[in-house]
Amino acid sequence: MSKTKIYGYEMARMSEVYLSTLSSLMKPHGLERGFAPMIYLCEHSGQVTQNDLAHAMKIDKVAAMRKVDYLSKRDLVVRSQDHSDKRCHKLEVTPKGMALLPKLKTAIEQTNDILLEGFTEEEKLFFTKCMDKLNTTIYNLPEPKFVVKAFKRNPKS
Repeated sequence: MSKTKIYGYEMARMSEVYLSTLSSLMKPHGLERGFAPMIYLCEHSGQVTQNDLAHAMKIDKVAAMRKVDYLSKRDLVVRSQDHSDKRCHKLEVTPKGMALLPKLKTAIEQTNDILLEGFTEEEKLFFTKCMDKLNTTIYNLPEPKFVVKAFKRNPKS
């Protein structure tokens, strides 16, 4: 009898270890999460809105707002009025945030080195190709044909 592999569970565990390692490396610099949005915003500073960020990260608008709030509270990102659409705010990375980017990239390299320590260079390359292929597959999956609607129960009913 073969073992059943639940890859999602295993990937979630790997992600947890990866992100906690990265978080511990970045904690002294005042950033413990929001790494991918921070990098994206640095690359697109002043050009994107929260909705753009949500779309790019494939997260909902509320999650994007929380990530921007977290980065804003640390003076890494500011919201500025979009001159072409007064309802929107562009997201700009502050000088403090831009100065953090090289430290974040270094911490990512250190995390990769720590967790891929037992890999040969050939295995690292193969792993990267597999991750890229999996990400492409996931990115191209169709949106679900259903919507889960969350609501609060009326305590009187």
